[in-house]
Amino acid sequence: MSIDASTESRTRATWHQFCDALKEAGDLLIEPGVPQDEQTQADGLRYLSRMARAALEWYVEFNDPAFPVLYRPAHETIKLGADNPDNLYQKAVIDGRYEYRLRGTRGTVDYISMATSRGSYAENFTQVETGFLDGNTLTVEADGTFEIIISQTQQAGNWLTVSEDSESLLIRQTFRHRDQERPAEITIERLDRHATPEALELMTAIAHFEKATAFYRNTTRMFADWSQKISQQPNTLPLWDQAFCQMVGGDPNILYYHGHFKLHNEEAMVITLPSIPACQTWNIQVDNYWMESLDYRYHWVSLNQAQASVNDNGSVTLILSATDPGCANWLSTAGHSEGTLCFRWVGAEVSVNPQVTVLPVGDIEKLEALETPSI
Repeated sequence: MSIDASTESRTRATWHQFCDALKEAGDLLIEPGVPQDEQTQADGLRYLSRMARAALEWYVEFNDPAFPVLYRPAHETIKLGADNPDNLYQKAVIDGRYEYRLRGTRGTVDYISMATSRGSYAENFTQVETGFLDGNTLTVEADGTFEIIISQTQQAGNWLTVSEDSESLLIRQTFRHRDQERPAEITIERLDRHATPEALELMTAIAHFEKATAFYRNTTRMFADWSQKISQQPNTLPLWDQAFCQMVGGDPNILYYHGHFKLHNEEAMVITLPSIPACQTWNIQVDNYWMESLDYRYHWVSLNQAQASVNDNGSVTLILSATDPGCANWLSTAGHSEGTLCFRWVGAEVSVNPQVTVLPVGDIEKLEALETPSI
């Protein structure tokens, strides 16, 4: 069936708007306050392209709540909002008016959480939680399998709640040692529909592209603003507003810190944790200016509770520098002179305020706390 002139015009305009959003985002690279060094600018170009892929995957490829698919919204080559190197992220679009079933095998991954939410970065910059379940309360069979019903109506067994306006499901699997643990294997299906998907309709495709365009504009803008805010407190690592973190999709079990580093080649940032409160785990990661985790495939840019050495007095000393100073708990800047940091505490009821000092790399060996580490 041929389309009319009005629909033809809207179709073309939809594509033009998406392309215009890509073009306009280039201005983020030269905004006041954005570092103009080659590394930050190179990262920025790649980041804008990665966000374009994310927009298309999230809202064009995997955007049918009648036939949801668990996909990876952030991974080694799509990064946003201080993505956690210890995490395997999985996401599915849902509709709170429907019911779904998750089937899975628990595996051995240390921490797993599942959250449904309403709102999105494509709409109103928020992702408000409508249901939450984690591995501490998940009932698993003797053979390691589990089922979870996602619905508004309470269910026997594992139940993940939604509201009528819920739009998405996000699963976080957090490793202590990624190379030693098995992730949970999970599938999703809508319970009250078993037909095959129908052919894509033009109005649906247009609506999806419009959301992809809005997501791209909103998300690149939002994280650029976050980074500007973070960089106003150089070489610090403060606790962020936790209500705000939850509003934009943070895990309710996690305390979030966001910080900044700016170092010369011969300088190191020393981050001291005076003590470690009872918690499931903690981790720190190094990000670039655009709030992408640095490339954890090739560089040591994150540490967690299971990996870090602890001083005899119960404190932990972390060292961030361009080159390995030859001590425990080193984090690499991976060639970056400036960037951001994210610290997460999972399941901690007491916050810990990291103490941050910048020293010449040659002075690190003088730190008394580094002389008697224990594992």
